[in-house]
Amino acid sequence: MKKDRVDAACFVLEQLSNEAMPSFKKLSSLKLEASEQFGLPDMISNSELIAAASAAQRKRLSALLRKAPVRSLSGVSVIAIMAKPSGCVGKCIYCPGGTKSPKSYTGQEPAARRAEQMHFDAFKQVRHRVTQLKEIGHNPRKCELIVMGGTFNALPLGYQRNFVKRAFDGFNVALSTSLAQAQKKNEHASRRVVGITFETRPDYATPERISRLVDFGATRIELGVQTLSDQVYKKVRRGHCVQDVVDATQTCKNAFLKVCYHYMPGLFCTPEEDVRMMRQLFEDPRFKPDLLKIYPCLVLKGTPLYRMWKRGEFTPYSTEEAAEVIAEAKRFFPPWVRVMRVDRDIPVNLVEAGVDKSNLREIVAKKLAEKGGRCRCIRCREAGLQARTGKAVDWKQVELKRVDYDASNGKEVFLSFEDSSNDLLLGFLRLRTPSENPFRKELEGCAGVRELHVYGEQLAIGTHDALAVQHKDLGKRLLIEAERIAFEEWHARRVAVISGVGVRDYYRKQGYRLDGAYVAKKL
Repeated sequence: MKKDRVDAACFVLEQLSNEAMPSFKKLSSLKLEASEQFGLPDMISNSELIAAASAAQRKRLSALLRKAPVRSLSGVSVIAIMAKPSGCVGKCIYCPGGTKSPKSYTGQEPAARRAEQMHFDAFKQVRHRVTQLKEIGHNPRKCELIVMGGTFNALPLGYQRNFVKRAFDGFNVALSTSLAQAQKKNEHASRRVVGITFETRPDYATPERISRLVDFGATRIELGVQTLSDQVYKKVRRGHCVQDVVDATQTCKNAFLKVCYHYMPGLFCTPEEDVRMMRQLFEDPRFKPDLLKIYPCLVLKGTPLYRMWKRGEFTPYSTEEAAEVIAEAKRFFPPWVRVMRVDRDIPVNLVEAGVDKSNLREIVAKKLAEKGGRCRCIRCREAGLQARTGKAVDWKQVELKRVDYDASNGKEVFLSFEDSSNDLLLGFLRLRTPSENPFRKELEGCAGVRELHVYGEQLAIGTHDALAVQHKDLGKRLLIEAERIAFEEWHARRVAVISGVGVRDYYRKQGYRLDGAYVAKKL
């Protein structure tokens, strides 16, 4: 950094240090003042301020200077990487990619560009992304790894295993001779993998394939569902049917994995049909995903769908139409689902037709408010995210809540700690009793914890902060209640947890022991 920029950064930091309660508004005005005073051609950046700050200044001002604070407000830093461009057996008419980028990606998404620069090397992608997050003020200690692109488990088995091992090596900053060794090292690494997500197709989520992903460390599976219509599947040459979705969902849940659906409104459906199917996702016990990504159909150049659009045989939803459909459907979403995304992370200039705004989620929220509604999904009630809007937790109003529902021929319990007065979600747990004899021997006679999450900005492992939601023993209390339900109500002999490799030590402290790919406790 040049001297004039260092001087400008030091000026801003000194002024902020004199403020009793420094604000984002004050930060912006000081950055503008410094740029003018020191004759800079552009405004000083937050990353430059972080680089120039002393240890004391960095500690006091980190929350203010951190870029994209939402990236850690759920308690976990997301690290997305991509496997090499191959491995998807699909021939979907709307799908881009497949040559220089994995299928279903254009190659222009931030993660895709990083992957290509790193030659799709998992180690390099992880190290590069961790470094990026540190440079903008984050300290990613608890990390969720997302393996994006195509159908990962259609790739050669040796490649799959080595790719995941290389990713663990990246977090450990050390090479291992095997995946098992890399996982073991990560249990005590400074940057621990608390969960791994794999994207795949429903027809590739068979017991054998899912079992293999569990051994790799999977905690969540994202299924490309797109629709609940066999007629649409046939029209878009999807290559599987609705029953495959039903079977895949049950297989994943019986392995105690979290399940995320990708759903595509506007795919040869009317608005009324889309609303009906999105309601069906949560009303039909064959489905009921834990998480949802809503990706309105887009027309991208070079795809068969693009040629249909050019011939006038297909018209996608406009931004307004997509927002209206999603807002109407959201009115029926249960409080135990998390709507992870609304719209794809595709540069607008690549979209030939369809949603042409990058803030679709905000447009949906506005339309929902106009209808007198409000989304009550997990993401919209997280304590960490809502703190940015000025909502503070009233600990006197925090209570344990329970929702029971049937799903995939099993029973589910959603336990949560919530501040009822502010409608804030502080933490939750998903408990399941399987529908049939499990296909993994570790799970015989077990009830399963599919997810345990306490929301708030992530803290360093082993530290506490009186102002943070995490580390108030909420997780421990949720686990105790889950064990009680499993033993007293379901007569289970054991509880198994689909634990991320990096949080196994937490469960050991609660009396759990490693059993295959899970941690388990005898009741």
